[in-house]
Amino acid sequence: MGEYYKPMGDCMKGSIQTDLCCPVCGLRLKSLEPRGLHCEAHPQTIHEGRCRVLFDNVCTRFRTYREAYKVLTRKRSEVDAGTYDARDYRIKTKPLAFSHLANEWLKIKSRSLRPKSHQPIRNAMERAARAWGEANIKSIGYAEIEDLIVNLALAPKTKKNTLDALKQFWAWAAVRYNIPKLPAWPAIGHVEMRFRKTISLADQERILAKIKERVGTIRPRAWLAIKWLTLYISVRPGEMISLIEGQMDRQRGLLIFPHPKERRPKVEQLLDDDLELLRSFPEEHPSMPFFRHDVGRYAGRQFGPQLLWMDWKKACRALGIEGVDLYGGTKHSTAMGLRDVATFEEIRKMTGHTTNKAFDRYLQLEGEKMKELRSRRQKLIAAPDNGLTMDFGPVKEQNIKTFQ
Repeated sequence: MGEYYKPMGDCMKGSIQTDLCCPVCGLRLKSLEPRGLHCEAHPQTIHEGRCRVLFDNVCTRFRTYREAYKVLTRKRSEVDAGTYDARDYRIKTKPLAFSHLANEWLKIKSRSLRPKSHQPIRNAMERAARAWGEANIKSIGYAEIEDLIVNLALAPKTKKNTLDALKQFWAWAAVRYNIPKLPAWPAIGHVEMRFRKTISLADQERILAKIKERVGTIRPRAWLAIKWLTLYISVRPGEMISLIEGQMDRQRGLLIFPHPKERRPKVEQLLDDDLELLRSFPEEHPSMPFFRHDVGRYAGRQFGPQLLWMDWKKACRALGIEGVDLYGGTKHSTAMGLRDVATFEEIRKMTGHTTNKAFDRYLQLEGEKMKELRSRRQKLIAAPDNGLTMDFGPVKEQNIKTFQ
């Protein structure tokens, strides 16, 4: 990694050598830059043939002297310019190959990310590796990245995720391997996040009842997990089923999530009814997964990542409810249903969002709320005092104080 040179003036480092011999006297030919190979005993004759360039402990072989001299000249000019990097010329090992560096970065990321978070990054880097393979990372620029992103037959959000992964990778490579950062990145444009379909709280309860009816005797813990997802909406499905017995505080009624997506420990206080439900299950060894199979060949094993989703979809089909996934039917639907009894900030805290960007996507003023706002507008037109006396709060007094 320290194989760099500072400008040295007119660099004459390196040499061209050959194993060829003079056809007249048998002496080994020497390099006579820039003309070619010659014999010291017969300098009037210039020869062409196989030769090699030795430069900074790197040996590169060529078929002709012309090719060898061209490469040697380029290396010397790079030394003078301060841009020489011996790794660019290690043809066999290819230390700066994109696929090689991408694999190294993915290994490092796997130590700090959960498998579910690591997989999208791996997918993005594999797409890039299929396009660039073992190309030198320094030869990949704006045009190559733009072509990759534009030609991906994927949704705009997935393209954006791919570009974000590449940005993280290049920032890491710039520090780890002294690779220049790209001066500019292709623009994706505005990416509209998919709006999840939600349901009413009444339909939510119907689905929970159907799930309990279907799996309540064979998988009661699955019903409980989905029930809690509708109530403790800061918890994601993957986080819920990852709970072990040691993270269920039966004395204080707490669910403890030490490693959630937010990267800071999360604690949920159970309602009294839910605490009683928790205590109805026998307490096992602290390392035992709580959301596990109780009977059958998988008894004792943690629920798979798709099990809750499958139970949810089957219950929806039985009730004729279409297009509602587990996440939209639990977290998002509960947040939407609470709009009439809680403030925007209270619901945001319940969902665990630290910013309003993602939260605003589904908690929007709709229906009766929007109708109420429009009716307020009509009252402003009809009011003789410019709407300062209205029947929905002390607006007049507040406005007077504001103008004062």
